[in-house]
Amino acid sequence: MDSFEREAWQVVEILEQAGYEAYLVGGCVRDKHLQRPVYDYDITTSALPDDVIALFPHTVPTGIKHGTVTVLQGDGQYEVTTFRTDGEYEDGRRPSSVIFVRSLTEDLARRDFTINAMALSRDGRLHDPFGGLRDLRDGVVCAVGDPLKRFDEDALRILRGIRFACQLRFTIEERTFAAIVYEAQELGKIARERVREEWHKMLLSSPSLALDLLRRTDTLRYVITRPPTFDLQVNDPWGRGIDPWQLAGEWAEQAPADLPLRYAILLTALRVEDARVDKVLSDLKLSGALKSSIRNTLRVVKLGSPAEWRDVFWRETFYRCGKEAVRRAVLLHAILHDPENRSRWEADVERRAAAQPIWSLQDLALSGQDLIAAGLPEGPEIGRANQRLVHWVLQHPDANTREQLLAKLQDF
Repeated sequence: MDSFEREAWQVVEILEQAGYEAYLVGGCVRDKHLQRPVYDYDITTSALPDDVIALFPHTVPTGIKHGTVTVLQGDGQYEVTTFRTDGEYEDGRRPSSVIFVRSLTEDLARRDFTINAMALSRDGRLHDPFGGLRDLRDGVVCAVGDPLKRFDEDALRILRGIRFACQLRFTIEERTFAAIVYEAQELGKIARERVREEWHKMLLSSPSLALDLLRRTDTLRYVITRPPTFDLQVNDPWGRGIDPWQLAGEWAEQAPADLPLRYAILLTALRVEDARVDKVLSDLKLSGALKSSIRNTLRVVKLGSPAEWRDVFWRETFYRCGKEAVRRAVLLHAILHDPENRSRWEADVERRAAAQPIWSLQDLALSGQDLIAAGLPEGPEIGRANQRLVHWVLQHPDANTREQLLAKLQDF
């Protein structure tokens, strides 16, 4: 038991000693049974929010309208939510009102999937009125109660269900699957940022299964709003007679769980044109840093096979695009074209990076002040000299010394 779990149980114990019911609930119970790492411990209780605030010296009223108070205990933060039932979901995301109740079972009944509708008491008893443990053992994602009602309450649950299937390698129960297909159009009402977060969790878990489920449930178009389409009889971009989406998912699955790399593999495998790449990435509301990493990787991919690069070209590419973009692009090449030599390619990148003479202008052995002291006038001439020195060092990796660069400066 780690310190965060101990602190969570301390919160439960304090609530119980004050006369309230309290349990660990939701994802932490699910992941404990699956022996997966637990990152968040949520607590459900019969105590009202004001009771929770009165009991604990350090709290934050994070979602008090919906019965949630964050308790700061030791080094951790624990969401403590009063037993409740939900009113109407007017915005397709949160209930417009909640009713506090005294029954744990009523509280569990409002949750999305049976595997998330279990509670664990301090004495180790599992409260599982909807068969979540059975579904965990069977490897099934199943909605609590009427799946149409669950998805109508919050359409993001559609993607959460697919995401859980990807992360846990579970199947989706038949009625739940049918309800996902039926309610798919409701995803069009969900903020792109919420869609993106679920998509990224899928992409980092099992991209192959994610693309398969998103296509079979007709939800892909709500995730990637301008998805490429292929008629294999006319357009088989890899000449393998295999659905490009299937191929893209399989290749991405072989890559490390790295978002820029997996995006680059999908976009390359699907032969998405440059103009459409920008549209896809913009539609997903990606951060500027992530978009830059993806574009930089694709920029290196377009330079062709690294098997044909000369030593100086490697050094120039490292300088222009950075180590990570080169590493990702070379790994992409290995996965798509030379999988049996993947480890050799990875080692080659590390070897060459270790020998890289400069990564930026700041790595030059001469500074701008040195150039002025050597007689160059301030202004554009300094920039031109710097670029010539960079070019020289990339061609002559042992030449980045003050003496050699000052001597070379005389040739310009």
